[in-house]
Amino acid sequence: MRLRALPVVTAVAAATFLGLATSPAQAGTGLLLGVRPVGNSTDWGNFNQDPVDHPGESQDVPGDAIRACDFTGDTWGVTAWLDVNRDGTWDRSATTSGHSADYCSPWKTGDLRENTKVTLKVCHTQAGQAPRNCRTGDTVA
Repeated sequence: MRLRALPVVTAVAAATFLGLATSPAQAGTGLLLGVRPVGNSTDWGNFNQDPVDHPGESQDVPGDAIRACDFTGDTWGVTAWLDVNRDGTWDRSATTSGHSADYCSPWKTGDLRENTKVTLKVCHTQAGQAPRNCRTGDTVA
């Protein structure tokens, strides 16, 4: 589903405000951790403790969710992975694969215990190619 301009602008503004960088927070704050792939990309992935649906969207989003967003239009998609407990295992992923630019994946959810350490990794991805421009960020759920 394509996002309307207002939710996209709001999400990008929130991610930009947070610097799209690592920022630890306490549980229950509605934390939004945004991570951009390396380079001059407008693409990003994010982790949100308490995502909120935008009017008109049908997905009921429980807490501790990730998604990937692709706004570049360069034939490369965006994939976001979440490592719960920072144990080196990617426990959840979201991707824009198969969609044109100006698209955010649906939220991939799963409640986590409060104060769980997580790592979010975001890369440019394309079928048959190794992920590139990867960047990670750490926070606490």
